Amino acid sequence: MDNVTHSVVGLLVAEAALVLRESRATAVPPLRATDSDGLRAWALFASVLANNAPDVDSAYASFLAKPLGSLLHHRGHTHTLVFVPFLAALVVGVTLAVARARGTRIAPRDATWLFSLALVGVGVHIGLDATNNYGVHPFWPFHDGWFYGDSVFIVEPLLWVAAIPALVFLAGSRWLKIALVTIVLFGIGLSWLREFVPRSMAVLVTSVACLTALASRRATARGRVLVSAGATGAVLFLFAYSSSLARAAVTRSSAASFPRAVTHDTVLTPMPADPLCWQTILVQTEDSRYVARTGVVAIVPSFMTSSECPFDTWAKPTAPSEAVPAVTTPSVRWIRQFSAPRGELRTLAERSCVFAALLRFARVPFWTKDDALGRIAGDLRYDRSSGLDFSDTVLDGVGCPDHVPPWTPPRRTLLEAR
Repeated sequence: MDNVTHSVVGLLVAEAALVLRESRATAVPPLRATDSDGLRAWALFASVLANNAPDVDSAYASFLAKPLGSLLHHRGHTHTLVFVPFLAALVVGVTLAVARARGTRIAPRDATWLFSLALVGVGVHIGLDATNNYGVHPFWPFHDGWFYGDSVFIVEPLLWVAAIPALVFLAGSRWLKIALVTIVLFGIGLSWLREFVPRSMAVLVTSVACLTALASRRATARGRVLVSAGATGAVLFLFAYSSSLARAAVTRSSAASFPRAVTHDTVLTPMPADPLCWQTILVQTEDSRYVARTGVVAIVPSFMTSSECPFDTWAKPTAPSEAVPAVTTPSVRWIRQFSAPRGELRTLAERSCVFAALLRFARVPFWTKDDALGRIAGDLRYDRSSGLDFSDTVLDGVGCPDHVPPWTPPRRTLLEAR
């Protein structure tokens, strides 16, 4: 998930915690109202910081060999549950230090409350990152496997327009109001100006923004929190439910079009601001061949067919591909496929330490040979251009990567000899 969304959710978590704290202050007199004791600004600061804290791994991953350093260490150890209390403590430490530098003293009891808020924020960050196709492995060191939500695009305007309008009315400072309104307007503009967002979905984004703003305008603080949280939850549920429908459509299409294939994974990614259209990559084996098929799924073909759903036809992937031998239906349109002997996958993993390291990340691995660069490998999820995308790496002329984490290769079963 992008850091704008993490920050917005951080504000929402803080506002919800503040409402709960103030309701307790009314019921239990020894707890004073948050606004009167000056804790509000520090709660917002700490929550936004906590909801971004796991991404501190990008700082040290950038110093490791590219691209494997980022691929293997971003969403790495800092995105695990065992690190949650450590990151929460770091957030509180930074918050107390900044408060002290600004001449504010935060009482020990309030610092403990901020720590609880930070715990929630770090956990929410990991949960949101689990919603897209990049994946997380939160249970390290007890389990090194990846978990993929396959339900939300990494930058989702519908989440912005669902969560932010109520937060604008809750914001106390002018600069924060301006920043939040700017994000909403940017999300709406992005939906109307980008060709891969259908006009019907741009109308949906605009409508959600208007409805949440109207519902929040005269509401109480508690009501505004409920509007923001409820609308955000509804968007997340909509995409999760749509993902299940898309997965079922792909399963039906695969059974009809590729009866001899064994499916190992179904990767799903919604189009931005569009829960009706999905891109899919079907990871399969057919006899002794490894096949990855890319297609488009329409979950409501009576409203928008798979041929009408947008697709990045401008993309020129590095991976060699061919047309998929399957008939287009209103629900599923198969675009291209990468195919290679399964034995090559195992041989490369055994003979190339770079490829073996990449496989600890690559959910849909591919490999090819370039006249200038030699052997290249990458992940079809992010293969968009003919050059080296962020998940592509050369295999020849480079040393074995250092500090390879123990993540279980997503395609481990395909590496087993048969």
